[in-house]
Amino acid sequence: MFYVGLCLFFGPHGAMLIQPIRQRIQTFIPTALYLALFSLMSLFGLGLIVVGYDPNLAIEAPSLPWVVMLSPWLMFAAFFCLIAANVPGWTRYRVQHPMTLGVSLWALTHLAVNPDLHAWLMFGCFFILVVTSAMTASKRQKNKPKPAPRWIFDGLTLGLASGVTFCVYTFHGALFGIGLS
Repeated sequence: MFYVGLCLFFGPHGAMLIQPIRQRIQTFIPTALYLALFSLMSLFGLGLIVVGYDPNLAIEAPSLPWVVMLSPWLMFAAFFCLIAANVPGWTRYRVQHPMTLGVSLWALTHLAVNPDLHAWLMFGCFFILVVTSAMTASKRQKNKPKPAPRWIFDGLTLGLASGVTFCVYTFHGALFGIGLS
């Protein structure tokens, strides 16, 4: 199930990074149907990844103890960037790809602290996808105007990132099936 989930989640995401494939699909399928199918396939794939995930498939990968100690701060930075990518604050205005930075921090932190095969496959795929997405972003540029940045949104992002970090660390086991020790 895990491997089918990886294919169902990352396959469509990766294919959409290739301009000719994306354009061809968008010419044959109405946008609403395309978005619905893409979302359903992604959710189903993500569900299979979660259900099929097995942390007991250990590999000979070193776990970095200093990353474990820094992980709350790294994850806070990741959540801050993820939120900042979606609000018109100064962070989004100044950082070229805050979503890429956030997902990269999230994936690399998890890679550094999880010495199991499924974690390496899943978080490695996320990292490769987000880096590839950033590299091909100029070809997918959407020319929509950016609203003027406001400091209030950076403050809101700071508060939300703090809350999300606290909740994820407190409820990681309940949310994702793997508790933090």
